[in-house]
Amino acid sequence: MGTLSEYIKWRCDLEFWQDGFNVIDNMLLSCLSYLTLDDIFGENNATVFDVQQVQKLYFENSYDENKYSEGSILRDAPKFLKLIGETNRYKHIKIRNYVSKIDINRTLQFAAMEFLLPDGTSYIAYRGTDDNLVGWKEDFMLALEEVEAEREAVNYINNIAAENDRLLRVGGHSKGGHLAVYAAAMCKETLRERIIKIYSNDGPGFTKKVASSRAMKNIGPKLISIIPEDSIVGLLMEPVVKPLVVKSTALSVRQHNLATWCVEGKNLITVDDVSNTAKFIDKKLRENISKMSDEELGTLVEYLFSIFEASGAITLSELKKSGVKGLQAMTKKVSDLTKGIIPE
Repeated sequence: MGTLSEYIKWRCDLEFWQDGFNVIDNMLLSCLSYLTLDDIFGENNATVFDVQQVQKLYFENSYDENKYSEGSILRDAPKFLKLIGETNRYKHIKIRNYVSKIDINRTLQFAAMEFLLPDGTSYIAYRGTDDNLVGWKEDFMLALEEVEAEREAVNYINNIAAENDRLLRVGGHSKGGHLAVYAAAMCKETLRERIIKIYSNDGPGFTKKVASSRAMKNIGPKLISIIPEDSIVGLLMEPVVKPLVVKSTALSVRQHNLATWCVEGKNLITVDDVSNTAKFIDKKLRENISKMSDEELGTLVEYLFSIFEASGAITLSELKKSGVKGLQAMTKKVSDLTKGIIPE
């Protein structure tokens, strides 16, 4: 039994013509979508680099070993880039159409990239929630309405696929998995016919209305949804298809990091169902959310994030470093807000 790291070491010499794309390759490319490549690609998303070039440029110009905590997928993504940069299987994969957008006014955090695979297909990877607070706020809004990142995801796949007739695989981790499913379901019909597979790696579901829509039912046969035993994120809202449940080397919420998922050869090590803990948390979340109207949920989201924003932090890392001044600002914001909400 191993994880993604062991898979890379075991599979690295086999090129795609020798052994085709599989679900573990999907996990790796989803993880790589968390790499911040703005310094490499700039604003010209027509630029194309292969993985070997990206590895060299990234570690020369962008890598910060201490930026993220151990166990975070944001910290693991560079490790995987280092592992694959010289391998026969991955070094010649090309990356293009890199996009990364942060817009506080639109409550938008969106990033995606296209991997050109040696078999002539593309893998479109949508990034999950990164270190930006606006991205976490957008996550909370998924249960209320179509969010900006969903609209961006549809536009992204429509635009880049219009340039060629390549067959496509689409995937992502966490919110990125949700966006992959949404984009595949809502993109142009002629494009949807070119999609081979859709991968949601512990991505949240959808509102009942969206999950049961004709558009979602149409892509069901192509969708592979994967969640770990102690999943929380992957159980949120309504699923489109029954997920595969994978074992993990981690405990509790740390299982959300797909770097901890257990693999054997080129297959996932699965179990029959999620843990009792996951079922309990899911039940309690659903019970509490069902008691709130959309308006109340919206107010709660605004309330929570106005507290964080009071610290002046833009990212979670900055929030942790905001110190006494940040804490004082947040405390004052709580006091101001609760005057109108909590009875004295």
